Amino acid sequence: MSGFETIVGQNQALRALLRILKSGRIPHSLLFSGIDGVGKRSAAVRLAMARSCVCYAAQQRQPDRSSSDNPEAFSDYPCGQCNSCLRIAAGIHPDITTIQPEAGVIKIGEIRNLCRILSMKSFEGHGRVAIISDAHLMNPPASNALLKMLEEPPEQTLLILTARQSADLLPTIVSRCLHIRFNPVSRPALSDALIQHHGFGTDEASTVAALAGGSFSRALSMKKAAWMNWRNWLITELSRLGSSPIHVILALSEKLSKNRDALSDVFEIMLSWFRDILIFTCGSTHVINRDYLAHLEEASRRCSRSDLIQIVNAVKSAQAHIEARTNIRLSLDHLLLRLWQQLNMENPRSADHCEG
Repeated sequence: MSGFETIVGQNQALRALLRILKSGRIPHSLLFSGIDGVGKRSAAVRLAMARSCVCYAAQQRQPDRSSSDNPEAFSDYPCGQCNSCLRIAAGIHPDITTIQPEAGVIKIGEIRNLCRILSMKSFEGHGRVAIISDAHLMNPPASNALLKMLEEPPEQTLLILTARQSADLLPTIVSRCLHIRFNPVSRPALSDALIQHHGFGTDEASTVAALAGGSFSRALSMKKAAWMNWRNWLITELSRLGSSPIHVILALSEKLSKNRDALSDVFEIMLSWFRDILIFTCGSTHVINRDYLAHLEEASRRCSRSDLIQIVNAVKSAQAHIEARTNIRLSLDHLLLRLWQQLNMENPRSADHCEG
């Protein structure tokens, strides 16, 4: 199949999938791209269900079936309640194969085994489906093995790849897939979903929706009280960096360096905090951390915009260095000492705030 890309928002992605299902012409291979937590894998599972759903097959035979393009209708394709759908949801259907990275990589052995499985006749006659989650984590041999299968896909197979972005995959793999891009969930939609379906309060949902960066799964992980308490602690530490003695700065660096898994959140919170201070110099309309407006207003009076721009760039640079596997403790020491220097109360500030 020639390469084809549909750049879509989340609702448009579901609308595109609905049209594929209703057409009855599901391609051999699809690529769902987008940040983590926007529904790529759940959409892949639901599409797999459609291949063997009894109720969906009966619907397809009805000449007067709905032609609605409402993305909410995707939940009706397939039913999600028949024996086949329930087994797929539980991960025990014999014709559905899923592959996920182990230790951050997908190796050639897993792809070779997948090729062997897809070459066999399906157990229940509806064809086989394979879902490769985080396909961008395939190593080069695995990618090449997958490419060979895509060049000559077995009959009655559906291969669904999910990835953060198509650029992380071989161009020859992308060109053989129907590409549907899932954009981040909008803040209002995410906030409404958290309030209506997950018990968030209005203020909490607004803050979490802003911090989650359009990722639904990340927003849900923030509901834990421990995460919010930890975020509040970190913001408190950031708000007093400029007035803390050096030994306190180094102690903070040591504490943060001990949990590598939390560093992604550390940098996201840092960036959101200093970005908010920068934005507050011109007004509070687009502030993320709205539960800290008073603190942001005070900080915006003490910091010049030129200093804040340098601080944001320093945080981004340290994040890039750590992602490149440089020494975590040294990188954090360097970052926090630089922030301390920029924020130190004894340093003169230039009056470059917005007027009015």
